[in-house]
Amino acid sequence: MIKTWVVVVNLLMFLAAPSPASTKSLAQDLPVVIVDKAKFQLHLANYKNGLEIFKTYSLTLGKNSGDKMLEGDQKTPEGIYRFTAKYLPPTIKKKFGAMAFYVDYPNSLDRREKKTGFDIMLHSTDDPKRLEQPQDSDGCLVVDDAKITEISAYIAPPYTTLLIYDVMKPEYLKPESSEELKAAFNGWLQAWSSKNIDAYIGSYASDFRYEQMSRDQYRAYKESLNKKYETIQVSAREPRYFRHPKYDMVAFTQEYSSTFKGGRKAFVARGQKRIYFVRENGQLKIFAEEFSRR
Repeated sequence: MIKTWVVVVNLLMFLAAPSPASTKSLAQDLPVVIVDKAKFQLHLANYKNGLEIFKTYSLTLGKNSGDKMLEGDQKTPEGIYRFTAKYLPPTIKKKFGAMAFYVDYPNSLDRREKKTGFDIMLHSTDDPKRLEQPQDSDGCLVVDDAKITEISAYIAPPYTTLLIYDVMKPEYLKPESSEELKAAFNGWLQAWSSKNIDAYIGSYASDFRYEQMSRDQYRAYKESLNKKYETIQVSAREPRYFRHPKYDMVAFTQEYSSTFKGGRKAFVARGQKRIYFVRENGQLKIFAEEFSRR
């Protein structure tokens, strides 16, 4: 319950704050947080014709180099994440300084790789001497109080995307240049709206799971909906493409509507969607989906 209220308060504070992000739509126009582990840098970037960095900070990372694999390995994870909640004293321990933002590690892709660990955060510290070392955390991203206060104006849990790279390459800042990713996304969207079940399920990885359903069970579930509804319309507003060496992600506002025979409205839903693509047999396939209704 505490976490729920913290998220609500964070969103209300974010919407009221006179920051650049607060004047635009909550999900589509939020800045993106990028971490380049090789340079021990955290960037803030706007998503405009790709990712345009407008602010850079130094930061301290995990004591051990490499991608996080196990609980206690003191490594900083690499992948595409989001911030889930913001905490302030006295909710957090004194050593975390002015505030802490929790990260959704391990996400579904991490769990797919059997990774373990918890409590990965972007936080500050009550001991500034720690920041003199580029690697002095248990796996978290650490900055000083002044920096995290400035950065916090651009973060709105649970919508802000966090990209953590071992080495940030220029092509990662131009995700929309990936025609393959766009084609995979648009093919999935078109197959869903046209009720083409073979093409739709063919967009998913073999080990995809929806809640407790396997891909075959998910296919049967979707076939039942295709029979139930005469029409299904799905649109994606302002998709944002993100690339990473491990997997890709598309975030967008999803608008769904369906009708029964005769045109009677059946089901309507709108919310924020994130779908994650992995490579299987040389092709991009969806491994995981996340949906937050708005």
